[in-house]
Parts: sequence; C-alpha cells; structure tokens
Amino acid sequence: MVKKRIFSIIGAGSGQPDGLTREAKDTIRICDAVLSTERLANSLSSLAKITVHQTSQLADAALAIKAEHIAILVSGDTGFFSVANSLKNKLKDHGVVKMICGLNSMQMLCAKFGVSYQDAFWISLHGRKGSLLGAVSYNKKVIVLTGGEQNAKKLCQTLVAAGLGDIKVSIGENIGSDNEHILCDTAQKLAEQNFSDLVVMLVQNPDAGDRNLAVLDADMERGNVPMTKQEARWTAVKMLNLKPDDTVYDIGAGTGSVSMEMARKAHNGMIYAVERKKEAIELIDKNRRQLGCFNVLPFEGQAASIIDKLPAPDAVFIGGSDGEMEQITKKLISKNPKVRVVISAVSLETLAEAQKAIKNFEVQNIIQIHAVRGNRLGDTTEFASNNPIYLLYGGSKE
Repeated sequence: MVKKRIFSIIGAGSGQPDGLTREAKDTIRICDAVLSTERLANSLSSLAKITVHQTSQLADAALAIKAEHIAILVSGDTGFFSVANSLKNKLKDHGVVKMICGLNSMQMLCAKFGVSYQDAFWISLHGRKGSLLGAVSYNKKVIVLTGGEQNAKKLCQTLVAAGLGDIKVSIGENIGSDNEHILCDTAQKLAEQNFSDLVVMLVQNPDAGDRNLAVLDADMERGNVPMTKQEARWTAVKMLNLKPDDTVYDIGAGTGSVSMEMARKAHNGMIYAVERKKEAIELIDKNRRQLGCFNVLPFEGQAASIIDKLPAPDAVFIGGSDGEMEQITKKLISKNPKVRVVISAVSLETLAEAQKAIKNFEVQNIIQIHAVRGNRLGDTTEFASNNPIYLLYGGSKE
C-alpha cells in the first residue's frame, strides 16, 4: 500500500525559535524536508536544514521533493491573512495537509499594550489595495497589517489628510525579533517617521460612528445648498446595491447627504464626493467630520474632468451634472463597464437628459418617489408632501 504524503504547513510566528509552539518544533524535527522563505530560513536555521524558495514557489517545490513528510514554514499564524490557505489548496490533491498554528503579529502587539482584540476589526493592506479610512471611521479598534505601498508612514499620512490626525496609533515594527520597535503616538506624529516594510498597527478611534444607522435629514447641516431628502436618498442608495468594499462616486454631491449614506454602506470602501460649488465642498467636509464618515473625500470641480483622476467606480450616484450627464455616464462605463449608476431628476428637463444618458447601459429602470411626512401639531398630525423625484438606474446584465 502506497503511503500518502504529508505536508505540514507551520505557522512560524515572528520567525524566532522561542516563538514556535511545541507542536511546530516537534513536527520540524520529524520531517524529511523543511521549506521556507529566506527570512524565516535565516532566523530558524538552528532548528533544521531549511531549503529556501520564494513564496510563490513553495507549493511546486514541495511537490517536486521525493519525501514522505514535508514541512513548509510560513510567517505568522496559518489562519490569519496567511499564504497557508493558498498552499493547502495546491497541495491537498497530492497528500494529507496539516495546519499547525502559530502566533500572529496582531496577538503580539495587543499583548504589548495590554489591549484585548476580540472586539477589533482586522484588515490586511500588505501588498493589497484598499483603504484604512472606512475601517477607522466605524470601528473603535482597527488592527492593520501593512506592507508595500501601504506602509505605516503612508497610512498615518492618509489618516492625517482625512482629518484623523489626533487619533491614537500603536505600532509594532519587527515585532517578536531582536530588533523589535514598539511605539504609540498620534497619527500626526507618526506620519513624520519612517518604518520598515512589515509593520502591524493598532488604530483606536473612541468616537467611531455607527455604520448601521441611516443618515437623517436632521443629521445634516444644509446651509443654502440643495439636498436629496432622506426618503429618496435611502431608496437611491438601496438601488445601488452597495458592497462593503465598493469605490463610489457622488456626483453633484450638494451637502453630501447621499455621500454619508453610501459611506456607511460601503464602510470598507471610499466615497468620492464631486461638487463644483465651494460652499457645498465646505459643507460636505463639515458634515463628514460631524458624522464620522471619514471615508468620504470631497473633490471640487467639474465632474467630467474630476472623474478622470479617480479610481474606477463600482457604483455612482448622480445628483447633478451641469448639462454633462451623457458625457459623464460614458466616461463611467469606460472606467468600469459593470458600473452601477443611479441618476436623480426633479425637473422634466433633467429627466429627459437622464433618460437619454441611461440608454448607454444594458439594464435600465426608472421609479418615482413621492414622500409625504406627518408633522405633529398639538393633538393632530398634519401631512406635508415633498416634491416628487425620479430615480433612474443603469447597470450591466452581469
């Protein structure tokens, strides 16, 4: 009977011998071959003879070795933003895959500061796209794995630019190693320092907002700027079917009421509020700070030129276009053929323009919202009608 090969994927924590579990050490001792990246091989060479490979080559290298039991060392814990799952999928058809857990940098950093992590939101930006702003806006504790372009200094600079420079950030650099560097300060102070590539951050925002709450008209400061009323706003945002990580535009953003509503739905994504009027831009910035929606970024200027500078959108709300609606929709489709768009129209002229623009999409729908609110006056309730509004949806068949 042919014995099945065994592949043990071992979480090596910070890569220090003393940080490995007893099970990990015992497994390394009995294996026929041990593979890892250069960094782990250098720090764990006292435990075994380790063959060095790039991360992308580990699975193929393990399969090429004619041995019964092979260990593959990976950093951190096998179940926490690890390459372990990818390795498992590549190896599972060729033998038995065993996962052996290890410490991760999140655990080690929180222990250094005596902070619990069961209520933290975890995000990895190590070599990945994404934004920290949404996570920090709606969670009191955020643990971030950094690396590549999304390094600790750049992330702190992002927090400062968004208006979160005063929040507390704890950083663990080379955590668990001999040259470990642990520090805690405001995002503003840490944005001026340089760090190594692999850093874990704990960002604490005691004033984090509640992303589950709808944005009410009463929550918004309006001034003399037009605002999409809450009934139409809630319907429009629901029509966009937003996902947590979506990149979203609010074109003709006005006070930013739709931006704030979308920001809470796309709570791990970014909302770009485009508006040509300076007064409106100032209101958007004021409202985003008051509501804690720091994943809303205002952009002043004409939409047709601004959107060329923005990342491709997943969804777009158009509340105003200054006569450029068809040009805007064509640009949106060119940036993302699967973009989802909702256009609001309160006049016949805008409705006609929106109907023409929406024909550029494969799927088209139109509804009218006519809300009536009851106002309590003494012992009676009187009803007042809001102006009707048309909402036009455009999207792809997929």
